[in-house]
Amino acid sequence: MENAIDQLITWSKDLRILYVEDDISLREEVSIFLSDIFESVDLATNGKEGLEKLALNSYHIVITDIRMPIMDGIEMIEKIKELYPHQPILVTSAHNEIEYLIKLINLGVDNFITKPLQSEQIFKVLHKIVEHINQKKELRRVREDLERANDKLKKLTNAQSKTLDLKTSILNSYKEAIDKAAIVSMTGVDGVIKDVNENFCKATGYTKEEIVGKKHSLIGHPSTDRALYKELWETIMAKKTWQGYIVNQTRTLIPLYHYTTVVPILDNKGDIIEFIGIIQDLTELHKKNEEQAHANISQAMELKDNELLKNIPFSSALISDDLIFSAYNKPFGDMVMNHTHEALFGKLTAKCLPLKELVYFEEMDYFNNIEEIKSHWPYEGNITFKGTIASLGGLQEVLVTMSKYSENLYLVCIVKQEDFELCCQVHER
Repeated sequence: MENAIDQLITWSKDLRILYVEDDISLREEVSIFLSDIFESVDLATNGKEGLEKLALNSYHIVITDIRMPIMDGIEMIEKIKELYPHQPILVTSAHNEIEYLIKLINLGVDNFITKPLQSEQIFKVLHKIVEHINQKKELRRVREDLERANDKLKKLTNAQSKTLDLKTSILNSYKEAIDKAAIVSMTGVDGVIKDVNENFCKATGYTKEEIVGKKHSLIGHPSTDRALYKELWETIMAKKTWQGYIVNQTRTLIPLYHYTTVVPILDNKGDIIEFIGIIQDLTELHKKNEEQAHANISQAMELKDNELLKNIPFSSALISDDLIFSAYNKPFGDMVMNHTHEALFGKLTAKCLPLKELVYFEEMDYFNNIEEIKSHWPYEGNITFKGTIASLGGLQEVLVTMSKYSENLYLVCIVKQEDFELCCQVHER
């Protein structure tokens, strides 16, 4: 944890933060905490004041509460996404504000901290956000390095040479200088590849013999718009440098995310003799960002499910189409722990416990999925049937009610007869 904190402080020394919170004591306490990490921390008491400060200043991160007077956090975030679509945002929310999470995710917000705020939790989320900001800064640095290299290449290629041999020698020297740092290819005016470096072969999985003599369409990914290639070709044939993102693919059809620069090489008469392509491979960075985005959404969805179950006072769980329990509340866990079959709780925590191992059903005991259950209860709405649980206190007669929760999940409540009406009310909500 100490290494992560030191890393966060190092990355954050020149970052600016806007913190929007209507609670005075919490605002003062958290702002002191943030001031120890970031270069500057500006404060706002509501969403309207936060937008006014954003109009006057740029911030690396906006941290905001949800419920505030005048303009709440949701409305402010909607305005921010319209005006500053790439602005990183961190939302602090109470447990009873779970209904806002899906809306925030749809707005592109995937960083959350639940109240009461804890320093370890804040450090963890801030580290993730600042790491992403640092990666973007590193990408900009790489781009600037490439642009400087391209400027140098333009100067070299525009220099008047007495002979073509001299120009070729200069280009070869420059090629050697960037060979180790980038993927490089040389292409003729007919679009046929004349040479590639070792990095090109490693990235694509092709040997030099398989690449030379072919066109770049060999590694083109189907998702890349054909108009992009048309724009590229028209630009370089006009003796101009082209730069942009292209999705290529390996020999085994794995996508490659490339920031590509193509420079026309001219002879001493100003005619194009070939093109040099310089590629910065951003595939790993793209993969990491995608994985983090999916992890953030999964975490938010899991938080939503757990908060729902916590608010149900009797044994409740979420079950998948194949009748395996995926999430549950404390009363449900206690019920499984009191089952005569001790191994069931281990299966529950491992998310591999099927419904029919927990409850014996008088009406049928051979179903394996939700569709088989529906075939015996074809009407719309809740499905309810009787069952028996073998608890340590003896056999217990229960009612099991099921209702649709999401596309692939059902809410299951297992209650005694006298609690059945309360269970139905929860399902109807």
